[in-house]
Amino acid sequence: MATAIETYAAKVDAAFTAIAETVDSIVTSLSGVAGDVDRLKATIKQLQETPGTITPEDQALLDKSEAAVNQIASRLAGLKEAMASLDAATEEAPTP
Repeated sequence: MATAIETYAAKVDAAFTAIAETVDSIVTSLSGVAGDVDRLKATIKQLQETPGTITPEDQALLDKSEAAVNQIASRLAGLKEAMASLDAATEEAPTP
């Protein structure tokens, strides 16, 4: 039979493992978002350098940028949820 300290230590170890996995996931997500932002900047620059009226090609670029922005927003929402999960994992008081 496990002692109270062993039970507590097991819970803490499990929480630290979950926290580490969440942090790794956040780092991966942030790297992806940074790449997305760089691609959007390049697309915006390309659009700004296009003179005259909006061509079908320009519209396609605008649509692509809009879709990319929506993807980033979705990923950031997932990041927000991961952060909330991380916060929740550390709120439970230890068992005395």
